[in-house]
Amino acid sequence: MLPRLTKAFAIALSVTTIGTSAFAQGTMQQQNACRPDVFRLCGSYIPNVGAIVACLQDNAASLSEPCHDVMFPGHVDQGGYEQAARARSGELR
Repeated sequence: MLPRLTKAFAIALSVTTIGTSAFAQGTMQQQNACRPDVFRLCGSYIPNVGAIVACLQDNAASLSEPCHDVMFPGHVDQGGYEQAARARSGELR
């Protein structure tokens, strides 16, 4: 059962790290960027790829910077993500 679950998670993660079907197979670097966030924020949705992508998108302000960059490439932040990231790191009080 564990190898099957691991394989399903690997497939789901390779699709979710990019967020678009055009890039259905993310690079290892892209997969690694979001892996901790998938477990931390969206673990209950594994192996439902669509739900994981939606979860990551819904939690944009809580994503790590590397995962945010993968999920929202070229996105110009209007201050919300950066402010939330600083708050999480303790810079804002």
